[in-house]
Amino acid sequence: MQKLRIGLFITSLDRDYNKTAASYWIRILQMMEYYEQLGAKVYLNNYFRKYDVAIVFRKSKPKYLKIIKYLKLLSKRVYFDTCINIFSLHEEIGPERLATAYKIAKTAHGIICASHRIAEHAKPHAHNVYVMEDPINLRHFNHIKENINFDSPVFGWSGVGAKSVFLNRYANHISGRIILISEPQIEKVTLNFQFEYVRWNYEAFPDELLRCDVALLPRDYNDPYNDSHSSFKALVFAVLGIPIIASKVPSYVKLASYYDGIVFLEDFNDSIDDCLAELRTRELKPNRVRAHYSCEHQGKLLLDYFNLQLQY
Repeated sequence: MQKLRIGLFITSLDRDYNKTAASYWIRILQMMEYYEQLGAKVYLNNYFRKYDVAIVFRKSKPKYLKIIKYLKLLSKRVYFDTCINIFSLHEEIGPERLATAYKIAKTAHGIICASHRIAEHAKPHAHNVYVMEDPINLRHFNHIKENINFDSPVFGWSGVGAKSVFLNRYANHISGRIILISEPQIEKVTLNFQFEYVRWNYEAFPDELLRCDVALLPRDYNDPYNDSHSSFKALVFAVLGIPIIASKVPSYVKLASYYDGIVFLEDFNDSIDDCLAELRTRELKPNRVRAHYSCEHQGKLLLDYFNLQLQY
């Protein structure tokens, strides 16, 4: 049987995870070897081959629409992958990009989404919608946290620096006992508490997370941009068996169906102490969350979807 030929297309040529956008390495670069292990032949940014499936990442700009139109001449199926909601007006999508997103959805054979909430926004506009949740490489995130200190926990947070501002509402509780893993731009954010700053680095990331006892991941999410975030911010803690206190972002709620060690501030009157008391009673084994979100499993599900689509 001929191998499935997959073309992946991104504008960044940098293979260094510390330099390229997180969505590129999470959804593209780290997945290449897993697609090949599953029997596919994978090419990156090769515009002169014929493909069974081509996937274009990731912005709703005219440039990407042109790429999709061109690849349809060479490929049986062409999909557009997005890690944000491109089908509503918000801080990342203005009227011009929104109009382009509608055109992309009509032109591509389908939209691949990083969360179920993005998929809900996409379905009215796209021919096909598929959710590939952000996958995680278990060979890299390969240890499990032991001996959680619930009596005097070290809190942990990671992400884009600007989003750390949501931690300010818990300043009195976390000051002097939280590790922030982020890019240097976090220095531009006004934070009303003492913290240890660790510059994000792919190679060191799992070990830095393991220094934390409890992840604290509050954020606002009641708008079409923030309600669509993927689970990855919480997922990296979950697969290490670290308990999580978070806001009820839809993808985190989905994550909780695979990991019992996550509680939501909205369910406990926004009280960190009440959340910690509940977490003491929870099962922290990450077996199910690791199995579902692994690169191997998410890759297999996607290739199964492609093979099914190619039958029509």
